Amino acid sequence: MSEPEAGPAAPRREPLWQRLAVRALAAILWTFAWLPAPLAYLFADLCAIPWFLYWLSTDRRGRRAKGYWRNCRIAFRRGAPLGEQRPARHLWRWSRHIAWLAIDFCRMQRLRADNLARHCDLAEYPPLRALYDEGKGLIFVTGHVGVWDVAGYVAGILGLPITSVYRPSPIAALDRWIAEQRSRTGQTVVAKKNVLWTLKKALAERLVIGILADSGGKHAAVFTPFLGTLASTVATPAILHLATGAPIAVVTALRTGRMRWRLHVHDIIRHAPTGDRDADTLAITTRINAGLTQGIGLAPEQWFWQSRRFRHRPPSERQGADGLPPLASGR
Repeated sequence: MSEPEAGPAAPRREPLWQRLAVRALAAILWTFAWLPAPLAYLFADLCAIPWFLYWLSTDRRGRRAKGYWRNCRIAFRRGAPLGEQRPARHLWRWSRHIAWLAIDFCRMQRLRADNLARHCDLAEYPPLRALYDEGKGLIFVTGHVGVWDVAGYVAGILGLPITSVYRPSPIAALDRWIAEQRSRTGQTVVAKKNVLWTLKKALAERLVIGILADSGGKHAAVFTPFLGTLASTVATPAILHLATGAPIAVVTALRTGRMRWRLHVHDIIRHAPTGDRDADTLAITTRINAGLTQGIGLAPEQWFWQSRRFRHRPPSERQGADGLPPLASGR
């Protein structure tokens, strides 16, 4: 699979109202960046209350194709990796995590090489650096779990020349501003659409790429177990690994407190091709999902539980009597 090289994108039009809104956002970011941490995160706690109340009263039976309760019904059941019981206060802790992500984004500009050890537990980083030093390029794979924005920002501080894929905002000025914040430490960010050629080029230059892999759609994806249930999963990391030989590191950066995070390395993938491209892609993607499942298990409140992760289903699948997709324990 390949994608044609795209030419330089034309600048997106930024109406005056967008530019004014972004200036207001910049002022808010600066405010929360320099407030004392307890005050900044207390404000996030207050903002989490409406989110918590919304989900507390919305679709409690999980009958919709997406949303917190639906995903919880799928992930927390007998035979699933996370177990049958949803953790105590899970809804509130998840709601607070979502609000804290915004404060993390504001405050990550405070991270520097001289204070990084105070905020980030990087005990598992040396093997990743050794992988990069092999000179074959490196594919970081994570998901919407923990603090992925902080992870990319810190990679730049550590001197890793990382190119990360992101979903662009439909608001041009906001999209540009967010990309500028993420790129402050040297990280390069590229929009999600038609990006495969750009990522191959980065790996050919022995650089690092970062991909959020806990998403998928109807087309360029494979079905592999995620949290114990088959999920449509983007195959891009596997395709790039098979094409370039660059190793894959399945990682998460999980929150341990206010402005405190810890890096976890869940798997290092060096897959020897068998000649069956489809089987190889499935095997690699299955390992990626297993690693991300492990990361979510360490902090179950730090995943995007409102996502559409299980919306797309295999054509031949039949729901169980409970109205849920079957467990994939046999895969």
